[in-house]
Amino acid sequence: MISRPFLSSIAFRLPFAIAFICVLVFSLATIAVYGLQRARQEMAAYGLQAFSSLAKASLVSRQVSDLVSSAPFLMNATSPYRVSSESRSVVVQVDTLLRAMQPENDGAAVKGFASSRIVELLETIRTQTTALAGDAESAQQHKAEAAAALGEIATGSGIPDADFRGRLNAVVQSASNSDSLFQLGELRRRYVSETAPRLEPAAPDIRIAAAELAPYERVFEAQTRYLLEMFAIRAAVSRLHTVSRDLSHATETQSEAVARGLSDDLVSTSDALSRILVIVAVASLLVLAMAVVSIRSVMRVSRGIVALSNGMNALAEGRKDVDAPRYDGTETELVRLLEAFRAFRESVERVTRLRRTAEAAARTIRSTFRSMNEGIALFDARGRPITMNRRVIELVGWSGSARKLPLRSFVTPLPEIDPALLPAENDAGLLSDRSVLRHRSDAGRVTEVSISRQPDGGVVLLARDITDMDRQEAEAAKIQRLDGIMRMTHQVSHEVGNMIGIITGSLGLLERETGFNDRQKRHLARIRKAADRGRSLAGSMLSIGSQQPIHPGPVEIGVVLRGMADVLEIAIGEKCRLAFDIADDLPTVLIDTALFEQSVLNLCLNAAAAMPAGGTILIRCARNEAGVTVSVIDDGIGMSAEAIDKAFEPYFTTRDAEGGAGLGLAVVYGFVRQSGGDARIASAPGKGTIVELLFPA
Repeated sequence: MISRPFLSSIAFRLPFAIAFICVLVFSLATIAVYGLQRARQEMAAYGLQAFSSLAKASLVSRQVSDLVSSAPFLMNATSPYRVSSESRSVVVQVDTLLRAMQPENDGAAVKGFASSRIVELLETIRTQTTALAGDAESAQQHKAEAAAALGEIATGSGIPDADFRGRLNAVVQSASNSDSLFQLGELRRRYVSETAPRLEPAAPDIRIAAAELAPYERVFEAQTRYLLEMFAIRAAVSRLHTVSRDLSHATETQSEAVARGLSDDLVSTSDALSRILVIVAVASLLVLAMAVVSIRSVMRVSRGIVALSNGMNALAEGRKDVDAPRYDGTETELVRLLEAFRAFRESVERVTRLRRTAEAAARTIRSTFRSMNEGIALFDARGRPITMNRRVIELVGWSGSARKLPLRSFVTPLPEIDPALLPAENDAGLLSDRSVLRHRSDAGRVTEVSISRQPDGGVVLLARDITDMDRQEAEAAKIQRLDGIMRMTHQVSHEVGNMIGIITGSLGLLERETGFNDRQKRHLARIRKAADRGRSLAGSMLSIGSQQPIHPGPVEIGVVLRGMADVLEIAIGEKCRLAFDIADDLPTVLIDTALFEQSVLNLCLNAAAAMPAGGTILIRCARNEAGVTVSVIDDGIGMSAEAIDKAFEPYFTTRDAEGGAGLGLAVVYGFVRQSGGDARIASAPGKGTIVELLFPA
C-alpha cells in the first residue's frame, strides 16, 4: 500500500503531472499522425509517381543544360575529360529516369500524366550524349598523344643545336595550346620554315635527320585530330541545346497537368485535416489545464526552495539572526529540508568559530612569511611558482615582476645552480637531495641558497644573506694564517739569532788574535758587518712575530700623533699634504710609544707611495666601543681584494720595482697584535685605502 507521505512528495506529484501531460500529448500526436497518414495514402497513388518522374526529368534537363552551357568553356580552357564524364553521368540519369517512368505492375498511367513526349526526348538526349562522350574521349586521347610527344621532346636531346631546338620547342608548345585550325596552320608553316633548310640537302654541319623531327610531327598531327574532334563536340552540344529546351518545355507542360489533378485531391484532404484540427484543439485544452495545476504546484515548491536558499546564503554570510524559513506545503522533501536546515544552522555556527580561529592563524603565518629575514619560494612539480616572499626576490637579484617566473628562469641570476637539476614543464629535473651553495654578487653580497625536493615533486628554495658571516669566516681564516706565519717567523728568527750569536762570538775571539794582515782584517770586517746585518734582520723578524721585547705604558694617542706632525710631513714629501682628525676625550691606551710611532710612520710612507701625483693623507683618531681606532686614509691608487688579503703577510709587496721589502705592514700587524689590538684594511682599485689600528682602552 502506498504511504501518504509518498503521495505528498514532489517525487510523486511532479512525475505524475509530467507523465499525464506526456500521455495527452502522445495521444494527440497519434491522432494527428493517423489523420495525416490517411491523407498521405489518398495522395500517394497519384503524386508519388508523378512527382518522382518530374523531379528526375527536371534533374536530367538541368544536367543537360549545364553540360551544354559549360562544354564550350571546357573545350577552350581544359581537357575534354570533364565533357566525357558529364556526358556519361547524363546517360546514367536518363537510363534511371526511363526505368522509373515505366508503369508499375503493368498498370495504366496516372490520369493527366502523358510522358510519351518526355520519353522520346530522353531517348534522343541519351543517343546524342553517348555520341558526345565518344567524341570527348577521342579528343582526350589525341590530347594525351600530343602531351606524350611533348614529354618526349622535353626529355630528349636529339637535336644538338640548342638554339634551334629551343625555337622548335616553343613552336610545338604553342601548337599544343592552340584552339583553332587557323592558328595551328600558322604554327605549322613556321615549323616547316624552320626545319626545311636543315633536311637532307642542307650542309652537314646544320643537317638534321627526319627521325629527330618525328615527335614534333606527332604533336601537330595529334593537335589537328584533337581540334577536329572538338568541332564535332561543339556540333553535338548545339544539338543537345535544342533537345534540352524541348525537354524543359515538355516538363513544364506535364507539371501543370499534374498540379490540376492534385488540386482536386487537396480539397478532400483539407476536410480531413479540419477534423483533425478539432481533435487537437480539445486535447490542447486538456494539456493546458493540467499544465496550470502543475505550474501552481511548482511555484509553491519554488517559493519554499527560495526561502531555504535565502536562509542558507544568510548562514554562509555569517549572519547570526537567521531563523528557519516558513513553508505551508505538504511536500515531504521540503519538510525534511527544513529539519536539515535547523541542524545545518547549528553546524555553521560551530564552523564559523573554527574559521575565525583559522583565519587568525593564517594572518599570523602570512605576516611571518612576508617579514622573514630569510627568503623562501615554493614551486610545483613543473617548476611553476606557487608563492614566495619579497625577501627571496631581493636576495636572488630580481624585482617584483619575478613572482610569475618559472623556476629555471627565476634562478638565472645564480650561475652556480645547474638548470638541469630543476623541474620544468616537460622535465622533472635531476634534483634528489638537498643542495646548498653560495653566490657572491658583484656588489660583494654573499647569499646562501638551499634547494630541496618536496614529497609531491615540488621544490622549496631558501635564501639568506650571509655576507657578515662570510666576512667573519674570511677574517678568521686570515688571522689564523697570519698567526701561523708569525709563529714560523719567530721560530726562524730565533734560530737565525742563535746562529748569528755563534758567529759573532767566534768572530770576537778571532779579532783578539794578532798577526792578521790587512787583507785578513778586511775579511773579518766584512764578516762583522754581515753578522750585524743578520742580527738586525733577526730583530725585525722578532718584531713581525710579535715576540720582540716591548715596553708598554699609558699613552694619550692624540698627544703622540700631534707631536709626530713635523716628522710625518718631512717623511711624506712635498707633493702630499697631512691632515688630522683627532677626537677629544680619548681614553688612555697601554702601548709602546716608539713602536706606535714607527707603525704610523710606515703607514704614512705607504700612503704617500700610493699617491705618486700627490694628495691628502688623513690621520683620524676616534673612540670605539672597546677603545681607540687610529685610521690612516689616502685617496691613492687603492688595492685589489687579493692584495688586501695578503697585505699583512711578511715579504709581500706591490712595489717590487721600487725596492719594497714587504715588511712594513707585517711589522705594524705584529706590534698591534702584541699590544692586544687588531688591524684592518678597506680599499678598492682607484678609490684609495683606509688602514685602521684598533687598540683596547
